[in-house]
Amino acid sequence: MPRRERPLGPGDDVVVRFAADLRLLREKAGGPTYRDLASRAGYSAAALSEAAGGRKLPGLAVTVAYVTACGGDVPVWEDRWREVAAGLAAADGESDDTELPYLGLAAFQATDAARFFGRERLVAELTGKLAERRLVGVFGASGSGKSSVLRAGLAPSSERPVDLRTPGAHPLEEDRAVAGRLLIVDQFEELYTLCHDEAERTAFIDALLALAADEHGTRVVLGVRADFYGHLCRHAGLVEALTDAQVMVGPMTADELRTAIVEPAVRTGCRVEAALVTTLVADATGQPAMLPLVSHALLETWRRRQGITLTIAAYEAAGGILNAIAQTAEAVYTDLEPDAHAVVRQIFLRLTAPGEGTEDTKRRLNRRELDDDPATTEVLGRLADARLLVLDRDGVEIAHEALIRSWPRLRDWLAEDREGHRLHRQLAEATDLWESLERDKGSLYRGTRLGRAAEWAARAPEALSTREQEFLQAGLDAEAEETAAGRKRTRRLRRLVALLHVLLILAVVAVVYAVDAGNTATDERNVALARKAVVDAKGLRESNPALSTQLSLAAYRLAPIQETHDGLLTSMAAPFATRMTFDPGDVTVVLSGQLMITSDSYRATRVWSIADSRRPELLSTLPGSADVRGPLAFSRDGRALATVTREHAVRLWDLTDPRHPVRKVDVTGHREAVLSADFSADGRLLATGSADRTVRLTDVSDPGAPRPLGEIPAEQLERAVFSPDGELLAVTNTNWTAELWDVTTPSAPLKRSVLSGHKDLQLTPAWSPDGERLLTTSWDRTAKLWDVADPAAPRPLTTLTTPAVVWAAGFSPSGRLVVTAGDDQSVRLWDVTGPAKELPPLSGHTNAIWWTGFTPDGKTIVSTSADRTVRLQDVGELALASSAGWNAGVFTEQGRILVTAGDDVRLWAMDDLRAPRQLAKLPGPATVTAVALSPDRRSLALAAHDGAGVAGTFVLQRWDISDPTAPKLTASTEVKPTYSLAFSPDGKTFASGHDDGPIQLWDVGDPTRFAEPRVLPVGDGTVWSLAFTPDGRTLLGSQGLSSSAVTLWDVTDPRRPGLVSTLRPDGGALFKMALSPDGRTVAAGSSDRNVYLWDIADRAHAVRLAKLGGNPEGVGHLAFGPTGRELATSAFRTVRVWDLADPRNPVETAQLTGFAATVNSVAYRQDGRTLAIGSSGVQLWQTDAERVGEEICRLATPRITREEWERSFPGLDYAPPCGS
Repeated sequence: MPRRERPLGPGDDVVVRFAADLRLLREKAGGPTYRDLASRAGYSAAALSEAAGGRKLPGLAVTVAYVTACGGDVPVWEDRWREVAAGLAAADGESDDTELPYLGLAAFQATDAARFFGRERLVAELTGKLAERRLVGVFGASGSGKSSVLRAGLAPSSERPVDLRTPGAHPLEEDRAVAGRLLIVDQFEELYTLCHDEAERTAFIDALLALAADEHGTRVVLGVRADFYGHLCRHAGLVEALTDAQVMVGPMTADELRTAIVEPAVRTGCRVEAALVTTLVADATGQPAMLPLVSHALLETWRRRQGITLTIAAYEAAGGILNAIAQTAEAVYTDLEPDAHAVVRQIFLRLTAPGEGTEDTKRRLNRRELDDDPATTEVLGRLADARLLVLDRDGVEIAHEALIRSWPRLRDWLAEDREGHRLHRQLAEATDLWESLERDKGSLYRGTRLGRAAEWAARAPEALSTREQEFLQAGLDAEAEETAAGRKRTRRLRRLVALLHVLLILAVVAVVYAVDAGNTATDERNVALARKAVVDAKGLRESNPALSTQLSLAAYRLAPIQETHDGLLTSMAAPFATRMTFDPGDVTVVLSGQLMITSDSYRATRVWSIADSRRPELLSTLPGSADVRGPLAFSRDGRALATVTREHAVRLWDLTDPRHPVRKVDVTGHREAVLSADFSADGRLLATGSADRTVRLTDVSDPGAPRPLGEIPAEQLERAVFSPDGELLAVTNTNWTAELWDVTTPSAPLKRSVLSGHKDLQLTPAWSPDGERLLTTSWDRTAKLWDVADPAAPRPLTTLTTPAVVWAAGFSPSGRLVVTAGDDQSVRLWDVTGPAKELPPLSGHTNAIWWTGFTPDGKTIVSTSADRTVRLQDVGELALASSAGWNAGVFTEQGRILVTAGDDVRLWAMDDLRAPRQLAKLPGPATVTAVALSPDRRSLALAAHDGAGVAGTFVLQRWDISDPTAPKLTASTEVKPTYSLAFSPDGKTFASGHDDGPIQLWDVGDPTRFAEPRVLPVGDGTVWSLAFTPDGRTLLGSQGLSSSAVTLWDVTDPRRPGLVSTLRPDGGALFKMALSPDGRTVAAGSSDRNVYLWDIADRAHAVRLAKLGGNPEGVGHLAFGPTGRELATSAFRTVRVWDLADPRNPVETAQLTGFAATVNSVAYRQDGRTLAIGSSGVQLWQTDAERVGEEICRLATPRITREEWERSFPGLDYAPPCGS
């Protein structure tokens, strides 16, 4: 018999009345038991009973489930619930304002020190600076938090009495005694904006300087907006006092933001949901002037809190930062005088770049683009004070790009005349170019461009700044002058027509001269623009490779000079990453097979094919995906997708046809926001974790009829992830621990163990492919690797330490590599086959990285960041670039295999140069110093050191690589330190060069042994290079130190070698040497920074051909191309490419730079267009500019837009290098 419900309390309470009406609804439905209701609602009987208990307002999802199960009117009850919730939020706000944890848009004062967090490091820096200097300047952009640091940070922490003031219109009127105190002069810029008496300004500054030099030890701090820095430089005494006495206030780091978000709530006994912290940090990290808006959004969230928890649902209900920005913008606009409204409109239009089929974005503006009149200055100040704009030393920009999307008034302005807006952008940039060229007439608008601009300006004269008006007028005047001059010329021609036959020759000459002069002017303009574009491309190379490469190609085609040629080759040298841009905020990504799902902060959930990771293809957008929020889950077979809705439900989708997703059913049951979702390997189970402190296991084998099976308690859940076999569930918590649960019986989960060891919140776990290892990541800046082969007794294996919070980690499909990513904006790679070894990181993101992982085929690393981008990086090319310590390398026949040698020896398949595949890694000694391939390319010889310091040994090894995937060691012997090797053309003789001078000749007719070598006495210098001529009769060796020569030996009979001749440089010690394929030309690099070329066709009488100078340091490595016409030379971090068509007059064709370390080796592929260059890793460079251009157009997406073109090529007609 069912138990009677607890009687409700007094009837005046809105929650009690709400509960009473729910009970009445159940009675009207026939009085079903809560067990019966549970079977219909998908919630437990206890949850439904609690909903009608009258203790607290139930969640909306539970209310809807209750009403639906009782056959009630759902829309009516939803409206009723929202009305009650709003009333409770208002009541909370009224009763709790005395204990507000956040200030909203209000400024911090000294009395707010107890709730001022996140700037501890900066306050400590400022305090330390004041211990050293008597006067200190604190500089920062508007909205950066200078005043808060001074008022709520420095002032309360000072051991001295504090006097805080602002200059105002008459700064000398305040005459309070401040001797021996800490005088803080905040908003020092008022001295220039409000005080108009130059003498009073100077006197005030002199008084401050005197205070900072008095006998009482007075300290003075100036808080100054960065755009007024130049004003301070006008006072010599202030400049001297502030030298080495400045503190800069920049945006908070992600760690500081987290502290500023979480600690005020903790202080008042509240907690902030981890998902909310993540969202706020994503929206605000690195953004200027965001702190007041974050505080405003948090205050509104706090007013809507559930109990003591600030939730993501409450944040969204409050409208988040977007709503805060829009409300602030509208309030400021309305409060301004009507005359200022036009100024506001023009400022925001100038600060917005219209998208070309993409979203509009913010645009940084140089202050000189705006007029310097009082009205504009006043409006800029008001907008900056409201944290809508950021003003720094010379620029203006919108505080957050979300303002463009969230403020309806600005959206309307942008929609009114988009074409006119583009014309204005082009006109502004053309004006900048005109002024940068000292108002040269050649850069003025003419013809159609002038006509269109003048026509638009006539319609919107108020939009033009004074500079732009002058530019446009100058163009009109120049056109009028040219027209008048044309008329005069016509009249003169009519008078002189009788003399035309006499002057014909002179006229032709004049025309030719004029055309030539015009062409010269055009060429000079093109060169200037191309050089500008090369600089722009270099700055974008990591963050936006697609745009960077297109700019490089456009610059080369516009002006094919040495700088643009080298810039083009450099643009494609580093591993290429595909970059996808999304709306602001968090971008969630899940992968399965060749599909990728993205969900951005505007709730657009898209399905992509990444079969070609360089060109992702959009297949579909989920219908109704605006309701999606939070995590996603993708089944391993790519057929099922789970998305999280606003109403605490998980929505299932059928992606059997990814171009036509089918919505199946919503899985309900959670009472608060869903924080985690994951499918088991077979796709039959779905684990969902929620802020309601449970992980629910649901049978979704029939996606149309999900069945709840079991629950796991999770007091402080972060994520829940299935093991590869689906038998275990790893649950990470914000209490610094992770738990392993046995879910082989989903209705009765069993906790197997707890993993502890992190020192802060744990984040996302990741399983190795075999399920025997687990990675956990944390705010403590580490990722820990665990052995969980026995889930009841997990063992820590290693800790991967990084410079910042680690948000995500993942294994490669082979389990050999691990990727981690976090707040340091880098994806870090680790080889975990043995002791963890960190590989060179991936850069390119410009903000915190929230997630990273390998695609299921292991070919691509995907990462998503708060910078609004998803990057896809090919692993093959990356692996080659990560081959550290490359000392030597060689291509096999036809360039299909590359052998790299350094810290190890690896063989790479080079069929696709953009995706090299590692075929094999040779086991053996630690450091390889030289390699050589036999003529038949079936044998590899290498010299290596065992890494045991000075006392270690060198070995000479021979490997059979006829099967490059399974090399076999056939012979090995100990040798003296060895730095060069070479096979004779018949493969029967092998030469080795050593550090004490001798060259040794080995009979290697038997591949299984090294016979006793013959020794060539060549002096006491290290033999750096060896080479046989194609006929096998001559062996060449290069030596350094006192020998410093290239020696030629007759080895026709290897048993009786004889010295033929010696080639010496003009000075310095020789390093490496190279021999052309035809055996006629020798190139050798010297420490005297020259490359020497000799003709050795007559080996007894070699002839010096040329000396190539201009190298930054001694020339270390050289390589001839397959035809002998190409030569590559390296010096320090530069590689130069030469054309030797005329070997007596070599021509430099390219200079390759940008290497992170000294170049250790260069090798040509047999196509003659590809160079493998070893530095900190291995990079493949194309030396054919046209081929590089073709590759850019094949890979680079999206194409360059008109706006991007105009920024780099102002005034030049839009001509995308790869088409639009």
